[in-house]
Amino acid sequence: MELLAYQLDGAIVGYDLELLTKAVLVAGPGFADVAARLVRDGGRLIQQGWLTLRLGVLLYADPYVFVPQSIVDEVGRTFAGEIVFDWFGANAYAMPRAEVFGINAAGKEDVIFARDVDVESSPIVVGGHDTSPVYLAFVYGQAPFPPRFAKALRSLPAEQLSEVQQRIASA
Repeated sequence: MELLAYQLDGAIVGYDLELLTKAVLVAGPGFADVAARLVRDGGRLIQQGWLTLRLGVLLYADPYVFVPQSIVDEVGRTFAGEIVFDWFGANAYAMPRAEVFGINAAGKEDVIFARDVDVESSPIVVGGHDTSPVYLAFVYGQAPFPPRFAKALRSLPAEQLSEVQQRIASA
């Protein structure tokens, strides 16, 4: 099953928090200079160049980030692809034992239950290396995103770039 993905040129700068690494996606003209500034200010360069972003969900507990591929609900129906994200909003509370198949934060295939998903905070955009994906809490710069990606990403205005560590900790 193919994951919902989007590719673009940019950089991912991460901030390691107590329970989760959150990151800023830097895109658009001059992304390398902005990423270098964030690294000088305490960020960690996770990836730069041609990036693959995926839609994911936040979990209530460790490993906190999950990229769903398909769902088998409590009556045996299977849902795959983009409709998985619609299913969460419409059915996760009514069918908490539905099995969700996908990729965990270690980049391994895994199965979780719908009750493990923080539906109110999902979907999210996940980036970084396949073996250690990170939650992209903000995007800085301009890039065209497909609708679900655009809705899941929060913009970081230029005037808040110097406050990125405080903003990302509260995201």
